[in-house]
Amino acid sequence: MISRAAESCFWLHRYVERVESSARMLQVNLGLLLDLDLPAFERWRPVLIVAGEQPRFESLFGAKATDDAETVQDYLTWNEDNPVSILTSLRWGRENARTIRETISLEMWETLNAFWLWLSGKEARRLYRQDRHAFYQRVREHCLLFLGTWESTMPEGEAFDFMRLGLYLERAGQTARILDVKHHTLGPWTGQVETHVDNVQWLAILRSCSASEPFFKGNAQLSGPAVAAFLLLARGFPRSVRCCIDRAGDSLARIREQGPSPVAGERLGVRDDVGKRSATVLAMLRDHFAKRSIADVVASGLHEELTGLIEWVTDACDAVHADFFDPPVDALMASLVAPPQGRASELEG
Repeated sequence: MISRAAESCFWLHRYVERVESSARMLQVNLGLLLDLDLPAFERWRPVLIVAGEQPRFESLFGAKATDDAETVQDYLTWNEDNPVSILTSLRWGRENARTIRETISLEMWETLNAFWLWLSGKEARRLYRQDRHAFYQRVREHCLLFLGTWESTMPEGEAFDFMRLGLYLERAGQTARILDVKHHTLGPWTGQVETHVDNVQWLAILRSCSASEPFFKGNAQLSGPAVAAFLLLARGFPRSVRCCIDRAGDSLARIREQGPSPVAGERLGVRDDVGKRSATVLAMLRDHFAKRSIADVVASGLHEELTGLIEWVTDACDAVHADFFDPPVDALMASLVAPPQGRASELEG
């Protein structure tokens, strides 16, 4: 498929996943503040930091506004100057879907478009004012409906794999950012004896990743090491960083295997150098997690581990962009397959 369409597939699912993750984080933080009496500067500032929007927010509203719940929620939900707000992310997700209407299923388009019409209309604003928790829940339900429709109606192939690749890279980064909210709310964590406040915070992090029920089914006790191990290293939970990286790597491998064969009857395939940088970065990530234990994470520091991980996922996304969406001209020329021997004169004729 052409690079423009592949890039839209990749970003469509990144944007939808970002919307769902933002709504979940805001919803959980509302509930957390009912359970914990945190100082004003610890209530909403960590959410801005995790979203990567504290500097821009403070430049627009001032540092004191980070303590204002309404201003922060409005900024992360509706503000069009915020490139990762729920409204902005959904707008760009819909725009990417619109440009590949011939690629996605009709049901996918109808589901996403209905979501956009609701969010950009009066009904969503009214629900936001009347019941904030219900509003964020509705946003999440729309996202999950779209993802379920995608898996139920989209045939597997190159487009599907680019969507899946974008989804899992975005999810890996979001899980790491949400886990890092512990550092920005309560300070460094070193595995010491934990308080009631710590336990409430860990539970909120699990809920922010839709992980509380899966966690308690496999763990008898709530603790920092157990939560960090589950969200970072669990192989079977679809929002753990390790699981996301594994699935992203599998999707990339399938993308690299697809493509036109230069000779009839040969197995479909592409040149070994196509997607090589992306594959290298993801292979390093997978190897890192295969050898990592929670003891290693505690020893190196949870915040430091997560910061490095977020940068690593960003490098993987940049590598995908360079390999598939905007490769240098010399790489494009090198990837051209020469015509089979004995057919040059026929092709020239």
